[in-house]
Amino acid sequence: MSALSHSFRRRASSERGAILVQVGVSILVLSAFAMFVVDYGVLWVSRNQAQNSADAGALAGAVALAFDDFKDRSDAGPAKVAAHSFARSNYVFGKEPTVDITTDVRFYADAPADFPASCNNDDCIRVDVYRNQARGNALPAIFGWLVGVTDQGVRATAIAQTAAGNASNCLKPWAVLDKWFESNGPFDPATSDFDPLTNPKDVYKAPTKSDPGSSYTLKNDLGAKINLKVGDPSNANETFGAGWFSPVDLGGVGGRTYRDNIGGCVGVTYAVGSTLSVENGNMIGPTSQGVDDLVKLDKNAKWDPVEKKVVNSCVGPPYTCSKPGFAVSPRLVALPVINTQAAFDAVHNGSKSTGAGNMTVDIVAILGFFVEGMNGKDVVGYLATKPDLSVTNGGGVNPGAAFLQTIQLVR
Repeated sequence: MSALSHSFRRRASSERGAILVQVGVSILVLSAFAMFVVDYGVLWVSRNQAQNSADAGALAGAVALAFDDFKDRSDAGPAKVAAHSFARSNYVFGKEPTVDITTDVRFYADAPADFPASCNNDDCIRVDVYRNQARGNALPAIFGWLVGVTDQGVRATAIAQTAAGNASNCLKPWAVLDKWFESNGPFDPATSDFDPLTNPKDVYKAPTKSDPGSSYTLKNDLGAKINLKVGDPSNANETFGAGWFSPVDLGGVGGRTYRDNIGGCVGVTYAVGSTLSVENGNMIGPTSQGVDDLVKLDKNAKWDPVEKKVVNSCVGPPYTCSKPGFAVSPRLVALPVINTQAAFDAVHNGSKSTGAGNMTVDIVAILGFFVEGMNGKDVVGYLATKPDLSVTNGGGVNPGAAFLQTIQLVR
């Protein structure tokens, strides 16, 4: 065998250089895995961030819609401005997403087909956010260049709704008489007295989901100044005037517990339809003490009669509340409203004045109420809207009488 043939056979059987082939194949495989893991990871992290951005924008817009101005749907209105600002402030992969305030922040009336049917009261706001090629702010494709992909994109949509609330877990222990139809002119929150016996008769009509009845409404009563007058259902000579309320038992015994329930939260959810037991006695002293405790929690808060909302609250920046955890002013409270005719009948037993001991009352509505303070024995404040709860086992609330609002994502 020639030397040349021997050398050729030796080289052909040698394993030298085989590792280079394996390394080359491994690089291709690892690059493919890296492209999948890294680029796909960037895509999904960014997708979640984009959804957070859209959710934040929609929720902020719904809050502004409910508590700032429900009617102003312009680009300069509080709902669009809040939605736009909050959506853009939540970055997507380190950069601000694109949100056009005119075309990407919309209401049901703008495009009904782009909203669920539950938004047909035009109480929803939709926010679309983008970080993609079409908007000129695409995400990077770190390893995608290996297969000719240089960028990638995400978008997200959220729809939030402001809906009527029917419950609260921070109810104040004041069962307030509902409004009624006055026989001799308009209802006066300062002077009207309920008289269903003398002709012409005052008439009470309880609210329902389809009809606010004679109850308080947003159109007529939002911002109205109310003097809550502490009453005593066991007094057979009690006059049922506008703003009359009975102290009620929200759990616990005695004046100290009643006072604490004014200055704090009982932490039990009560809804339209819930039954409350009235306290024995008028609780004038504990009422005054509890209101004083409540006002001290947010002593600089004021009611703006023009904007019809709370201003100078400790919950605004910089947060200065004496206790943590308040999302709204602690002086913005939930008041249970009771059936005026039923309460009158229980105390007067028809035409007779008998007094009612161990009386119970049913909640027919819940009002938002900003507590200004005490004026003598009266609790003074203003009817307001308030963020609160909506529970499935509670009664329905007419949208026109919904002083409680709940904000929820519907898509």
